[in-house]
Amino acid sequence: MKLRKILKSMFENYCKTFKDVPPGAMF
Repeated sequence: MKLRKILKSMFENYCKTFKDVPPGAMF
């Protein structure tokens, strides 16, 4: 359950970053 929560928050952070930064900048 805890791992799932961490993954969910990581995914949300990723989506937020993805919105602000172009995909190329991530890699």
